[in-house]
Amino acid sequence: MATVAAEHPKMRAAQQSPKTVKVCYSVMDHFLPKCGVVDLTEGIHLGDPDISFGQAPANQHNYLLDQIGCEAGSRILDVGCGYGTLVARARDRGATAVGITLSREQVHRSRRAGLDVRLLDYKALGPEWNQSFDGLVANGSIEHYVQPQEALAGRDDDIYRDFFERMHRALDPQSGGRLATTAIHFVRRPNPADLLRHPLAFPRGSAAFHYAILARSFGGWYPVRGQLERCAEGYFTLVDEVDGTDDYGRTSEEWLRRVRQALRSRTGIKIAISSLPTLLLHPLQFTTMLVCMLVTESWNWQFRPPHPPTRLLRQIWQYVP
Repeated sequence: MATVAAEHPKMRAAQQSPKTVKVCYSVMDHFLPKCGVVDLTEGIHLGDPDISFGQAPANQHNYLLDQIGCEAGSRILDVGCGYGTLVARARDRGATAVGITLSREQVHRSRRAGLDVRLLDYKALGPEWNQSFDGLVANGSIEHYVQPQEALAGRDDDIYRDFFERMHRALDPQSGGRLATTAIHFVRRPNPADLLRHPLAFPRGSAAFHYAILARSFGGWYPVRGQLERCAEGYFTLVDEVDGTDDYGRTSEEWLRRVRQALRSRTGIKIAISSLPTLLLHPLQFTTMLVCMLVTESWNWQFRPPHPPTRLLRQIWQYVP
């Protein structure tokens, strides 16, 4: 793999990304790991209710790594790597794996586990990263790339196209590599302006209400089906697509159950105390996220049957020479 600097000044672009996105992961870091959630992937449940909470993410990691041909000696980049669980699985296969994330908390946890994870925005991947990898993964990070105000300005296609161009440059053309993505998609594209309004401007329980509170909690905007394929043209060809909406629904319900169980136990007191610094620094977003997850259940609403308003798509992209 080409040598890449660990902390080059030009790579410190986390500060350029929306504050809402970074804060949401700071808030989650005080809750999810203490509730037994150390993997932020939706997993693959195979429609089987008996698939364990630990096995489902492993199924997804193996699926994504298989799709990009990860094996001993492979060079892998995980864009938006979370706590580095996929990086660790790639390393276990004998690959050289690097993860990048906007979250300082995720970097610290990953490095304590001995993983090569950098505090870095994909937009800051400089020329020193060009042609450095045989396979790429963006597992759940695309949802943060575009913000509602950018969608309102008609810039979403440009941002997605820029992402694919940067991923194309990062792949070694000699490897003929692949990019694996998972991303939530709107079934029907909402009005971006609605996501910029206060949730209480809409009837509680309406789609506009949920989308507005989700935007204030997590930051981001979703593509619609076919949009990423259009934006990847000339850089990647879509070679496979799998609907994982049911998987995300099952995982989200388990996350909710675990968080509520922990908050009702003695652990809840420890979580509350450890969360105080983040609450004091970001009181509005902290409170909004708790309401979003535990009161309105807007996160889970996205995937609930019979007609979920979003779709989780796993997509495999082949490098175009």
